Amino acid sequence: EAGSYSNATNLTAAGECTACPAGSACSTGSIEPTPCSPGTFAATEGLSECDSCEPGSSGAGGAFCSKCAAGTYAANPGQGECIPCPHPLSSRGGGVTCSICKTGYYLQDVSALPVVIFESPTEHCKPCPPNADCSSPNTTLEALGFPRGYWRASNQTTELHKCVASEHCSGSGSAANVEHSHRRLDYGDVGSDALAGAGCDAGHTGPLCEWCV
Repeated sequence: EAGSYSNATNLTAAGECTACPAGSACSTGSIEPTPCSPGTFAATEGLSECDSCEPGSSGAGGAFCSKCAAGTYAANPGQGECIPCPHPLSSRGGGVTCSICKTGYYLQDVSALPVVIFESPTEHCKPCPPNADCSSPNTTLEALGFPRGYWRASNQTTELHKCVASEHCSGSGSAANVEHSHRRLDYGDVGSDALAGAGCDAGHTGPLCEWCV
């Protein structure tokens, strides 16, 4: 019967057949197990068909499928291998697409749809600016890391300024842990022409953190 096999010719009952082992399938009348093909699996014994690996995973054919590693993807069911992400994209583990920027790059527009990013990766993932830190995958423009001693006017610019006259530019830390002061100037007090910045030590604010508060 389905899910079992036997090459004997003198059987008197279906129960005398051997259960098909995990990693293979046995249709009705099988004389030996059929190994699952790449992209399919049979997790338990006694199965008549192998199942397809789900999107985000792949398998060489056997008892299980493996989740795609970070930086690879499987968009369709039944893939024998996960596909490397196109440059300069990456993915999280188990990815069905690639829609984050790899280490050394940052995502310019966080509102861009994953399918749009995948179709035009170099338009959305840009090389990390000088002195910035993009050491974590999925770094965005807003979350650019930059070291102490540097300042930027807002989280929408890639231009970093070295603080020369002030020792109170706290930077943002690394891209993986952007923990910094978000002290900003009050436009109502100093006028709209002033630049507001983040990354100043407590008690300091303004362009290049040169103003005391």
